[in-house]
Amino acid sequence: MKYSTALAVVLISAAVIAFQLVIMQVLSISQWHHFAYMVISMAMLGFGAAGTVLALWRPFFRRHYRRVLPLLFIGAGLSMAATVRLAGVFGDFDAFRLFFEFQQVGLLVFSYLAYCLPFFFSGLAITLIFYQEVRHIGFLYLANLIGSGLGAALIILLFWGIHPAILPGVLSLFVFAGAWLVRVPGWRFKAVWAVALLVPLHSLLSPAAPAPSEYKAIQESLRLPGAEIVYRSVSPHGTLEVTEAEAQRFAPGLSLTFIGEPPVRKIVYNNGEYFGTLLGCGMVQEEEHVLDYSPRSLPYSFREVENLLVLNAATGVDVSHGLAQGVKQITAVEPHKDANRLLTREHPEWIDGLYQDPRVQLESSTARAYLSRRREVGYDLIVLPVLGRFGGSAGVYAMQEQYHLTMEAFTAMWESLNEDGMMLAAAWMNYPLRAPLKLTASWRRLLEKQGISEPEKHLIAVRGWGNAAFVLSKSPVTQEERQSIREFARSLNFDPLLLEGVEPEERQRFNRVEDDAVFDYFDAAAYGDVDRLIKDYTFNIAPAVDNRPFFSNFLSWESVPELRRHYGDGQLPYMELGLVLAGVTCIQIFVTAFILIILPLFRIGWQGTRRRWTFLYFSGTGIGFMFFEMALIQKLVLYLGLPVYATAAALAILLILAGVGSGLSARFGFSRGRMFRLAMLISGLILLYAFLLMPWLSFSMHWPWLVKAVLMVAMTAPPAFFMGMMFPLGLRCLSMDNESQIPWAAGIDSCLSVAAAAFAVLLALEAGFMAVMFISALAYAMVGAATLKIGQPDLC
Repeated sequence: MKYSTALAVVLISAAVIAFQLVIMQVLSISQWHHFAYMVISMAMLGFGAAGTVLALWRPFFRRHYRRVLPLLFIGAGLSMAATVRLAGVFGDFDAFRLFFEFQQVGLLVFSYLAYCLPFFFSGLAITLIFYQEVRHIGFLYLANLIGSGLGAALIILLFWGIHPAILPGVLSLFVFAGAWLVRVPGWRFKAVWAVALLVPLHSLLSPAAPAPSEYKAIQESLRLPGAEIVYRSVSPHGTLEVTEAEAQRFAPGLSLTFIGEPPVRKIVYNNGEYFGTLLGCGMVQEEEHVLDYSPRSLPYSFREVENLLVLNAATGVDVSHGLAQGVKQITAVEPHKDANRLLTREHPEWIDGLYQDPRVQLESSTARAYLSRRREVGYDLIVLPVLGRFGGSAGVYAMQEQYHLTMEAFTAMWESLNEDGMMLAAAWMNYPLRAPLKLTASWRRLLEKQGISEPEKHLIAVRGWGNAAFVLSKSPVTQEERQSIREFARSLNFDPLLLEGVEPEERQRFNRVEDDAVFDYFDAAAYGDVDRLIKDYTFNIAPAVDNRPFFSNFLSWESVPELRRHYGDGQLPYMELGLVLAGVTCIQIFVTAFILIILPLFRIGWQGTRRRWTFLYFSGTGIGFMFFEMALIQKLVLYLGLPVYATAAALAILLILAGVGSGLSARFGFSRGRMFRLAMLISGLILLYAFLLMPWLSFSMHWPWLVKAVLMVAMTAPPAFFMGMMFPLGLRCLSMDNESQIPWAAGIDSCLSVAAAAFAVLLALEAGFMAVMFISALAYAMVGAATLKIGQPDLC
C-alpha cells in the first residue's frame, strides 16, 4: 500500500464530513434545520449505496481498481462543487408547500439524488480502497477517521468569515488533491483532471445557494417597500443579516391604549429567522418605553427591580426596558458572539450604545453555563426569551434542543433569585394552546419540587389581545401587590389570566376568547390536577427535562388520530411540521436502507457462510457507534451552547480517537474471545456513561474553554478508542474466508449508521437520550454475540 493512498483517504474523508456540515448550514438558511436534517440523512445513504454497488460489481472494480479510483475522486469533487446548483435546476424545494403541491414531491426526490452524489462517489472510493487494501484496514480506517475528525474541526474555522455557499467549492479542492495522489500515469488523466478542476473554480467565483423559503421570517421584511439588507456576516452561529425599511416598525402585541407611533427600527435575522429588533433606548411618547404598553411590564408594576438578569438577550430589547424602568444593575447573557460583536464594536449606535452603558454587563455565554456559576447576590428578576412567534411557528422548532426551558434550567433560575425574586416569560397566545400551557405546567411542577403547596400565591399572568406575560414569584404575592396587578391590567386593557381570587368576568373584560375552556386548562395547570391535564390534553405539554430538552415538541404520536379528526389531514403537518418531516425521513431511510442491504444478496447468495452473523455484527457497529455519537452531540449542545459547535466537537473527538483505536487494532490479536470481550467492554462503558456523563458536564459547565476541551477528550477517549477497533477487526475476520462479503458488510454499516441517526432523534423525542445510550450499549452487546459466529472458527 502506498502512503499517498492513505493521505488521499484523509483528504476525501475530511472534505466529505465538512461538506455534510456545510450543506446542513446552507439548507438551514434556505429552509429550516429539520429540512437540512431530512436531506442530509437521505443523502448520506450514498455511502450505503456505494457498498451495494461494490458488492454487485466487485469483479469489475477489482480488475480496474487503479483506473477507477482516481475517477471516483474526481466524481466526488465535481459533485461536491456542483450539487447545490444541480439541486435547483428544476426549481427550489420548499418544505412548507410539500403537503399541498405535488410538484414539491418531485423536487424533494431530485434534491435527495443531487445531494446524494458526493456521498456516493466518496463512499465508493473509500470502500473500494478498504476492500482492495484490506490487509492494511486498520491503518486505512485510521486515515478515514482522522480525516473525518480533522474535517469537522476545520469547517468551524472556515465558517468564520466564509459564506457557506462558497465552501463546497473550497472543499472540492481537497478531493481533487486526493485524486492527484492516486492518479494513473499518462497525459489523459491529467487532462481530465485539469478540465474537471474548472467546475470547483467556477463554483468559487460564482457560488450557488438555494433560494430562501418564502415563509422565512426575513422574507416578510424584504417584501416591505424599500426594504434592503444593510449588514451581513457569517460565523458558525449562522448568517447574520440586518434589514431596514421605512415601514418596519416595532409593536410586539402592544396595548390598544397605545396612541403613539410605533418606532421604525432595523431587525436582525440569523439564518433568515428573527433574532431581535434593534430597539435601542426604546423611548416613545412622553419619555415612555414602548414595552411599558406590553404585558411584559407586569413584574415592574408591583415590585421594585434593582438587579436584572436577561437570558438570551439577543439585541437587548428587555435590557432597554429594564434601563427605562430604573434598574440599577443588568446582566445580559447572549451566546451569539457574532451578534455581540456587531452591537458592541461594529455598530453600537444601532442600539444607542445599550451594551456600553455602565449599568449593563454583557456575557457571551449560554444561559445554562451562566446559571451554573455560583453568585453571592441574587436577582430581583430573570427574563426569559419570548416563547413562540406571532401567528405560530408550525412546529419548526420541535427538534431543537432548548436547554434554557427544561426543569433543570428553571430550578437553576429559582436558586439564582433573591427572596422576593421573580421569573418573567412572555408568550404568544397561538391556538390551539401549547407553549403557554407547557410553561405553566413546568412552573407548577417547579413549585411542587420546592415544597410550595399554594401555587396560586406564586403564579401570575396577564393577557393582551395576542400575547401574555407569565410571572413566577419566589415569595407569595401579597394582597396589595394583587391590587397593583389589577390596576396595571385595567389601565392597559389587559385581562388577568392567573391571579389568586380572580373573578370569571375579569378574565374577558377587554379581550374575548373563542372558547372559555382556555381558562379551565390554565386553572388545571396552575392550581388543579396538572398530571391529569398533561395526560388528557391533546398536545404534549409535559415539562421538558435535560434528558428530553425539546420544549417546543408538542406532538405526541398517540394524539395523532384525534388531531386528524379535529383539524384534518391537510392541517396536521403544519401544526408540527418538524416532527412530521422527521417521521417521514425515518421511514424513507429505513425503506431505502433495507433495499440497499438486500440487493447484494441476489448477487452473492442468500445461504451459507454465516451471513446472518455478518449482518448482526456490522449492523451493531453502525447502530451502536451512531447512537453513541448522536447522544454525545446532544449533550454537548448543552455543554458548548451551539449545535454546530457540538456536532463538530463530537465528530472531531470521537472520530479521531476511534481512528487511533483503529490504527492500533492492526497490532491486536483478533481471536473470537478477545473480540467478544472488547465488544462487551464497550457496551459496559456506554452504560456507565449513560449515568455519569450528564453529572460530569453539569459540574464543569462553567469552566474555561481549554479545561472543558481537555475534559471532553478525556471523557470520550475510552469508548471511542475501543469502538474504533470493532469495524476493522470485523473486516479482517471476513477477509480470511469471506472476502466477497466485505463490500456488503461496509454497506450494512453505512446504511444502518444513517438509519440510526434518523431514528435516534425520534427516540430521543419520545424516550430521551438515556434510551439512546441504552440501545447503543445493546447494539455493541449484539456485536459481541455475533463475534462468536462471524467467519470460520479456525481462522477468526
